[in-house]
Amino acid sequence: MWHDPIVEEIHKVREALAAKFQYDVQALGQYFQAQQQAEHRAVVTHAPRRVPSAAPSPLSTPGQAEPPLAGDAQ
Repeated sequence: MWHDPIVEEIHKVREALAAKFQYDVQALGQYFQAQQQAEHRAVVTHAPRRVPSAAPSPLSTPGQAEPPLAGDAQ
């Protein structure tokens, strides 16, 4: 199997961070938010938008509606 040393290093760091927070996603998210605030990084959010398509998707059948995007009003 092919091994990339950069990918392996990222996996080790990810595992170490996850273990540090006992694999608690909420705690990990709070940690990253605190890091953002401490480093005075601007948080940018954008509303989801559709990408215009010139042709219908080859995976959809005629008359089938496209599924809504996450965040779209139902």
